[in-house]
Amino acid sequence: MKKVSDNILSRVYMLFGLFLLMGLMIIFRVVGLQFNSTYWSEKELEEGQISIKKLVADRGNILDEKGTIMATSIPFYKIALDPSIIDSTKWDNFDDSLKHLSSLMADQFFDLKEDSLAHTRVYQKVRTAMAEGDRHVYLLRKKINFQELQTVKNWPILRRGRWEAGLVVEKFRNERFYPFNDMARITLGKLADDTLGIRGIEHSFNKELRGRDGYVLAQKVVGDSYLPLDQFGEIRAHDGYDITTTLDVDLQDVVESALKDGVTRHYAKSGTAILIEVETGKVKALANYPETYNQALATRYEPGSTFKIASATALLQDELFDVCDSVDTGNGKMMLDDKEISDNGHAFGVITLEEVIKHSSNIGISKVVQEYFGENPERFYEHLKNFGFYQKPNQQIKGEPNPLIIEPGHEDYTIYTLPNLAYGYSIGVTAMQMAAFYNGMANKGKLMRPWIVKQISDNGNVIQQYGPEVISEQMCSPEVAVAVREMMKLVVKDGTAKRQFRNMPFEVAGKTGTAKKTGKYGYIRKYRASFGGFFPANEPRYTLFIMVDEPDAGVSSGASVAAPIFRRIAQEVYRMDNGIEAEPLDTENSNPFPNAPKIEVNSAKEVFASLQIPVRNIEDEPWIQAFVDSARYRTQKLEMEENIIPDLKGMTSRDAINLLENMGVEVILRGIGRVRRQSLLPGYKVTDQARITLFLS
Repeated sequence: MKKVSDNILSRVYMLFGLFLLMGLMIIFRVVGLQFNSTYWSEKELEEGQISIKKLVADRGNILDEKGTIMATSIPFYKIALDPSIIDSTKWDNFDDSLKHLSSLMADQFFDLKEDSLAHTRVYQKVRTAMAEGDRHVYLLRKKINFQELQTVKNWPILRRGRWEAGLVVEKFRNERFYPFNDMARITLGKLADDTLGIRGIEHSFNKELRGRDGYVLAQKVVGDSYLPLDQFGEIRAHDGYDITTTLDVDLQDVVESALKDGVTRHYAKSGTAILIEVETGKVKALANYPETYNQALATRYEPGSTFKIASATALLQDELFDVCDSVDTGNGKMMLDDKEISDNGHAFGVITLEEVIKHSSNIGISKVVQEYFGENPERFYEHLKNFGFYQKPNQQIKGEPNPLIIEPGHEDYTIYTLPNLAYGYSIGVTAMQMAAFYNGMANKGKLMRPWIVKQISDNGNVIQQYGPEVISEQMCSPEVAVAVREMMKLVVKDGTAKRQFRNMPFEVAGKTGTAKKTGKYGYIRKYRASFGGFFPANEPRYTLFIMVDEPDAGVSSGASVAAPIFRRIAQEVYRMDNGIEAEPLDTENSNPFPNAPKIEVNSAKEVFASLQIPVRNIEDEPWIQAFVDSARYRTQKLEMEENIIPDLKGMTSRDAINLLENMGVEVILRGIGRVRRQSLLPGYKVTDQARITLFLS
């Protein structure tokens, strides 16, 4: 009996020992887990309670050479509260503060006409969340910009921040903003999802502009929202670098405006214009219209007669033919085997080389090039290589195609190739290549590489600098360049472009070009009109190349379509470069009523009184809007919100400056006359040190 009881007691002790050991293990495990936050983080991460959230870096700015922002990223935010942090018993008048906050939110962000409960909406949200123990409640569902965020953070309750008020600021996303709308848009580039560059500078320098995203651990709370776990820190985002270009927004505006008008007037498919600073090769303006495709860099085409300058330069460089040597162009038609070359209805007879260029004779340039390079065509192609036609001159913006040159030995090379090449066919180049070549002629034979990005910087610290680059110190001799320049001056003075350049205040050297386009079965009756040149002719400062695709208004020649665009741009650039005021517009037979859609009321009264114009009931408001109604003026109040940039279009520069400076905005004027465009768009909220550029016309 004793033996049995001892047995039972032993088993009890054994079980007690096992239970004690298990209890101790559980206690040690609990204590260990209490101090092991990594375990809990990993456990919650596995269960989807903790996740790594990306902090998107701000994309860098793109600026013109003077520092004017042409592309920037605007961050947007959402604001929320973690009510579990708020201990309302420790606050003075918490309920009143919350009501005040709710009212401010309603006035700033809600549509009071559509939402009758707007003033109490935020109050009710927060109170409900506090009662139900929610850890996350959005005060607004809409996104707000940085300026609005700074304002909101100073409002009641929210001014106490994260650890007293539970304020949670969530960066929603960055949106790319172009202050000048479509100005140089295709050159600046395009983005996918506001982060990935797919065209232009945005694409070519995407790595530098993109920056490096950061990361933070965040805990999932009610409503699929997340709170940052600040105690674990974060990997900060590194914002993208800024790109400074060689562009000038003032010159870009002039070039774009003239190009748009020219393309529109001739019902053309598209057009491009490139303005280059001669000495440095800086691209000061690069315009495309419409701004959907970069015709200057991405379109390879047969240039037509603008290429005759290259042919003439090759002849003169080898001293095979002089400007005064003659060639017989006959009756304006020449058969080359079974193909005809013509001078488009003109019969020039025996003419000199300078007359070949002046009149743009296809026969003349073809005969001379064939005669002197026919036995040794490789020599002619060697000149084209020196002129830069064998490479892509632009090395900064991706996407420019390689030139297409059919050389001797190529399967497509025939007896027609060299004569056709002499006047701009049987070759495929871009407008940028043509502009670079013309710039070399303006620069006395020194061929510069066109460049458009000047530097990469990080908060003002230069990371990488770019500068002028010489492709060829002497693509031709200075003497030949001067001789060709004189022939180009004749084109403008007494040649194919003489009608377009009468009464110019300075000399221009240029060349017209009209090239047929190819279709499925050969050349078709659609054209590209071009004009290339430089100004002032004797001491060139700028090279300008214009190409208009498929003009369709009864004329298609480079002289009629492209040359007028060149003239307008050259005059405007020359005036701006020399500080010359534009000539006053002819106001004869103009409307007797002043064009004053938006005007300061006292100025309006003075104008109307001095002109004895009857006006119906001038509004007693600081700013008014005027309308013509049955030969009378009537006015109405000009609606403007405090510290919000209004639509300034049509205002005089004086009125616009008066209005903006009273708002504390620095004003920069470009041009003279009335406002036709503004860099800060209507609706922009004025902040400290705000600056606006007004483009006048």
